[in-house]
Amino acid sequence: MRRRGFLCGLAAGLASAGCLSEDGTGPAAEPTETTRPDADTMPDDTEDAETDAGTPTEDRTDTATGTNGTDTATDTDPETAVTDQSLTVTGRECGAQRHEATVAFDEAAGTVTVEGTIWANDLAYTAELASVTYGDGTLTTTVATDRDEDAMGAQCIAEIDYEASVTVAGGLPSRVTVRHRHDGETTTAAETGR
Repeated sequence: MRRRGFLCGLAAGLASAGCLSEDGTGPAAEPTETTRPDADTMPDDTEDAETDAGTPTEDRTDTATGTNGTDTATDTDPETAVTDQSLTVTGRECGAQRHEATVAFDEAAGTVTVEGTIWANDLAYTAELASVTYGDGTLTTTVATDRDEDAMGAQCIAEIDYEASVTVAGGLPSRVTVRHRHDGETTTAAETGR
């Protein structure tokens, strides 16, 4: 009977010893499970940073135009325009390499008349009104030489006299420039203001 009681006490003591902590002061704590946060539920700080850094600025300056996204242009006066133009060759003869021109204004008729002399390689050339431009109060006429396929001329430096007339609407120009074009080169023959 005593032996059974001793064995029961010994078994109880061993069972209690298995529940003590390593220092023997009390029961050992049960291990706890550490829960790691789910990657899907973690806040994405980098996404917010990218959103802030990538936000475009609405009010930008276009360096090509110098204004806030708008282009600018210079308006021309629609009331002024060339309504008629003509050129007549008044003479051709052997001479020298000359570029001359004079300009006359006719306020009543609304015309600008140019009388000039342009030179060519020989008498088989003629003169023509190559272009007329009018803008910002300036009328520019260009007279050029061109070979006349029907003409037979002497092999000499030719002086070609001409008279050109330009009619404008809305008032005469304040300045006229006359240019001569010969063999691809352009020379200013006259510049006149009024």
